[in-house]
Amino acid sequence: MFGFGKKSATGIHVSGRIVRVAALGAGRTGVWPLALVESELQRPFGPAALADDEQRQDLVSTLDEIADECGFDFGNTCIALDRRLALVKRRPLVAGGDKDNLEHLWWESEQILADETAEFSLDFVLTQDWGFVVAARDSALDCYLDLGDEVGVGRLDVDLAPFALYNAGECAELLPREESELLLYVDAGEAWLMLLDEGEPLSVGSCSWEDDDCVVDVLEGRVRKLLQEGGGDIQRIWGAGATDIAWSEDLAGRLGVPRSILDPLAAVDPDLFSDDATPEERSVYAIAMGLAQRGLTA
Repeated sequence: MFGFGKKSATGIHVSGRIVRVAALGAGRTGVWPLALVESELQRPFGPAALADDEQRQDLVSTLDEIADECGFDFGNTCIALDRRLALVKRRPLVAGGDKDNLEHLWWESEQILADETAEFSLDFVLTQDWGFVVAARDSALDCYLDLGDEVGVGRLDVDLAPFALYNAGECAELLPREESELLLYVDAGEAWLMLLDEGEPLSVGSCSWEDDDCVVDVLEGRVRKLLQEGGGDIQRIWGAGATDIAWSEDLAGRLGVPRSILDPLAAVDPDLFSDDATPEERSVYAIAMGLAQRGLTA
């Protein structure tokens, strides 16, 4: 899957030992994949690995090999923040414009973080009815910046996997904006979720499990907790991921709703790339593509 675009961006999604990279090109004919690549690290890459020189170098070497083999660079890159390094809180909006709501969310953040506020970087997402506070420790973000420097990234952004999944669904023109839906990405040992109401984020979450756990039980419990927090119900699940996609089909059966595949290439002109993969197989790159798409619009 290669091509040449007037503008390009790359998304990096690391989960456990697996690294997934999506490089996208964009031009007057649309957006297309320059490369969609999966590789495996020697050891799982978690929060502690960011500060470990040896493990970080393993990731750097892997990314360098991918770029050399596929013929692109990491000049414009967005990487997924590890789910254990982010704090996400949802708060109702106040009367007034965006400026008033951003000031209110900043005040809310100070109440949540208290004396540790200065140790965090904050970002905010506004929807029609809600504001999301996203906080990450500066020390963790510094490690991502160090990683970017070692890879040779020209411009680095960091985003949350659920919001990248949302970007992928939006850019694939899959989300109808007329019903309540669940976006679900299941990987080996962990999953990311986002509830949508009329196309807008309503609640976000993640979960993990051990080998002896029943994965569908864990997923169902996390979904029902999100539904309690967000209120209402869902009419459809959009499933994606690297593991057996039937997991999200089983979950849909328990919840009594239909299940569809979140294919991040659904809206890409087939003439712009050559690929024999099924929508289920392409869905493994949903988060990586959502990250890259942020780079194209930044």
